[in-house]
Amino acid sequence: MANSPTVTDWISAISTATLGILGAFITIWQWNKTGFRPKLRARIDSRGEAIELRVVNAGRAAGTVDWVRIVMPNDEIQEDAHFEGFKDGQFRPLPLQGLASIRLIIESPQHAPFDSSARILVNLGRAKPKLVASVVMPPQVGLVVLKSVLPPGANL
Repeated sequence: MANSPTVTDWISAISTATLGILGAFITIWQWNKTGFRPKLRARIDSRGEAIELRVVNAGRAAGTVDWVRIVMPNDEIQEDAHFEGFKDGQFRPLPLQGLASIRLIIESPQHAPFDSSARILVNLGRAKPKLVASVVMPPQVGLVVLKSVLPPGANL
């Protein structure tokens, strides 16, 4: 005669399954946290003289900001923007360590201020670059006097 499962057997099976599901959840969560997870935010001053781009790596792994472009409202790329803190004002790829951040100040060319609806296109080493809309700052706030905050040891 076959023995049927007891209450103790059921409690043991349910607790084992629960621990397995919990372990899988924690593993997936940890794997997600260990990657390169940049968060982007852009602000533009009301006169269009400068754009501030903040890149915060919320992940634990390092990554690279490969390039940054200014996209005008007509989807045209603004070629002659000046990146404060870079040699000759030209952007160069930046390494970004885990849980670190950078602040880029992008100044408009003298003859053409940025449009208030300008967007930032950033390539972070992925197949598809991220497009970030700029938030317009109040008129009394100017960004052109700020300096870029770059990672230590960046070869610029």
